[in-house]
Amino acid sequence: MLKSKQLLAITALALSLNACNKEKEITPVTATANTLAVNAVSTPAVNLISNVVVASGAANQISTLSKGTVYYTDRTYTITSVPDSLASLPMIKTTNADKWNTMASYLTFSLSQSSTVYVAFDPRATGLPTWLKSWQKLKAVIGLNDSKVTQYSLYSKVYPAGTVVLGGANASGAAGVLNQYFVLAKPHAVVTPPSAPDTGTPINNTSFMLGVNGHSLGVPAYTSVSPEEQIALLKKMGMTCFRQNINFNADGSIPNQKVFTALYNAATANGITILPMVNTTTLNLGATESASYAAGNVLGAKLAAKNAAYFKYYELGNELDLQCIKSGNGDKSTDYDANKLKIIAAYMKGLDDGIKSSQPTAKTMIDASWLHYYFLQYMEAYGNKFDIVAYHWYSDMETTAARIKIPDISVKVASLFNKPIWFTEVGQRPDKVSDIDQVQSDFLYAFSKKMKQNPQVKAVLVYELFNEPQRGTVEQNYGLIRWAIPYTQYTMKTVAQTFSNNRL
Repeated sequence: MLKSKQLLAITALALSLNACNKEKEITPVTATANTLAVNAVSTPAVNLISNVVVASGAANQISTLSKGTVYYTDRTYTITSVPDSLASLPMIKTTNADKWNTMASYLTFSLSQSSTVYVAFDPRATGLPTWLKSWQKLKAVIGLNDSKVTQYSLYSKVYPAGTVVLGGANASGAAGVLNQYFVLAKPHAVVTPPSAPDTGTPINNTSFMLGVNGHSLGVPAYTSVSPEEQIALLKKMGMTCFRQNINFNADGSIPNQKVFTALYNAATANGITILPMVNTTTLNLGATESASYAAGNVLGAKLAAKNAAYFKYYELGNELDLQCIKSGNGDKSTDYDANKLKIIAAYMKGLDDGIKSSQPTAKTMIDASWLHYYFLQYMEAYGNKFDIVAYHWYSDMETTAARIKIPDISVKVASLFNKPIWFTEVGQRPDKVSDIDQVQSDFLYAFSKKMKQNPQVKAVLVYELFNEPQRGTVEQNYGLIRWAIPYTQYTMKTVAQTFSNNRL
């Protein structure tokens, strides 16, 4: 995963690219038959939400969330601030006089498509109604001009298309609730499959795998959860690949073999592939070219001889492009340290050759990140026989690339390599995002949908399964699942619920 230094470099690049065009012209990626757009559906409120029924008979109204909107049918209080990710969503205005309602089935409405439903709730509550306790509380809030309560807390839950039933604000379990709630709904992204220009036949990427990264062999966030339970979580989200960092021993064996065997057995029983990311523990950038090849070859031959029964695919190294890049955006040779690049290429060729000498049917991949595709072009030109292009991509890269006219990184990579493409790390940057749960869900689900529509892309592996609090403030927020009490109680974040309810 990219470290903070590289993240700063990407940000700086975004600010300086226009000024640098005199030095290097960046060729825009033009739309082709395989350029696929994910359209976050802008559904009119009347179409997304319908059939609103209030059991008490109180008035309701379907409106649109924005600054200045009146949010009750019987009061004139207005909204003063709205999180960017929720702006212009359809909302149900309710009646504040119903704030004391205790019914289990108070508000019923229909959704025309799968959506995330939000309840804006009184933050003064000392106890939530039972029906709301399973919902995810967001960091984001909605500002109000009521002098007694200046903001409402937000709770979210994913629902499929169909009927939604909510209880009263003071239903069983509630305490300290002094105001009525109101409701928002956000439709999930929809992908329109493109058609091939010659035949008009929709693309059917039947070999596509959705998966996730994990650190099951030694990180506390994982070792406290049984391998069987981890696999059950993948299964629930429709995932069929589990990427694992592995520091193979000198003899090629796997550390924590007992844990790995349990993980492998559970994965195999559920049709899930384990992808090992082979840590390049014997790579020495100060070694000679021939010594580097030999070191990679020995490790590759030994680990494949020991583990051919477990693995079909191997990812060779992790972001080694970052160990040899000097400057620039990584798309040309002068951006790299030539000697380090050559040493890495020799080592990787040895690693690949070694694996295939012991396991001829193995499929290997080498990864790069951001716009560092020259690194992979060099690996290929050097004679590396890797079978798959692996790529790492994060939300800040998606945003920056779009500004420099690369709307779909998979199209750019596909234009450079005649190989299958796997996105083996895809994640939402968790810093400086107030509504991280929803933003994470929107990005990861939409990106995965988009990639599935490109027939050359065969896998998207989300980073990562669990939050890892022990690894600092950033790493503790990447997960699809958060720890309510480390490491004894966890809850599925919005993105995990989205994957569970809206299978790719």
